[in-house]
Amino acid sequence: MEKLRFSGKHLALSHVLLMIVLLTVGIRAQSGGYAGSYLSLNNSSRAFGMGGVAIASAEDATTVFINPGMIGMLYDGNFNATLAKLGYDRNYYDMAFTYPLNSWGSLGLAWAQLSVDNIEGRDRDGYFTQNFSDLQSALMLAYSKTIGDNFSVGFTGKYLYHSLAGYSAKGVSFDIGSAIYIGERITLGAVFRNLNSSLKWNTSSKLRETIPTQIGVGISYFDLFNVPNLLVASDLYMQGGDFSGYHAGVEYIIRDLVLLRGGYSDRGISYGGGLQVAGFRFDVGVMPETFGNVSRMFFTLSWRFGRQVEALSEPAVIPEMPPPVQQSVPAPVSRETKNIVLIVAGPLANERAEVISQNPAENTITVRLLALPGSDPITLTMDQVKFLE
Repeated sequence: MEKLRFSGKHLALSHVLLMIVLLTVGIRAQSGGYAGSYLSLNNSSRAFGMGGVAIASAEDATTVFINPGMIGMLYDGNFNATLAKLGYDRNYYDMAFTYPLNSWGSLGLAWAQLSVDNIEGRDRDGYFTQNFSDLQSALMLAYSKTIGDNFSVGFTGKYLYHSLAGYSAKGVSFDIGSAIYIGERITLGAVFRNLNSSLKWNTSSKLRETIPTQIGVGISYFDLFNVPNLLVASDLYMQGGDFSGYHAGVEYIIRDLVLLRGGYSDRGISYGGGLQVAGFRFDVGVMPETFGNVSRMFFTLSWRFGRQVEALSEPAVIPEMPPPVQQSVPAPVSRETKNIVLIVAGPLANERAEVISQNPAENTITVRLLALPGSDPITLTMDQVKFLE
């Protein structure tokens, strides 16, 4: 798709200014430990394998947790399920689902839970009383809408629940995110997490805990240095007016099958990988804990399922052939030519498209995405597509 590169110039500028602000604030690391801190996890094995990077690079249902603005950039339905073993006997689980509704926008649903079981209770004298558990969970509903061809904005509402030693707390939280394509390879993202967020406990004091708002910006660059299938990305976060974390990572795809990842953050070096086939992907990510000589291990199963593509009721219209001027003039698609392809490489991999013309002399093909029938044509090389019967 030929992007309207600066149709949203003022929107792109706002992302850049926000990144500058984060880079210029005083650096004072925040180590967590606050209410709802698990909501700041970039809930993805892919992200953790890349040093925690995700704001402008998430490409599946984990966008509900990370940046709802990226949901509008997903052309297919997505489902993710994650299991994580964190340090100090903590367990984490989540599930997420997104689906595009054409011109109506895109929806997302998600659930996440963090728990610690069999905690030993002690009285004031240090004697054992009983075991108890600590459980935190969140239900999320997200909506995202694209504006033009290269900008998307999204919103996530969260219902929060926390139980601890027979007491419980409830609350709500909100995220707002956005994403913008700059050209064909660069994506910028920005997110405001946990807006107006708090938990109210059912104790006699009616304790209310405030969940701090987190601001994050990210950038991703596909095919950096013209290396095919190489993604490089970085995120920055600010919380409570202070710089709270940085993340950088890379991903390299081998034969559209094996994914290798590495990254670095204020926690240290992380690594991971994945295997994808026929719309399914299994990812593993390993990242050091904030404290202690232990690591977090994330395992994610993803399923990308395409929307039903209606068969073309009429054959492709054949334009009249102009007199040959030079050998590089694109040849139109004839009635005998297959006119549906699957994009197998690049940022639009796994998208179906209608063939508009081919240029054998330059080994290129011009197509239009079936998911966006009114979009601008895209010119690809022949090795980036596979003809469908």
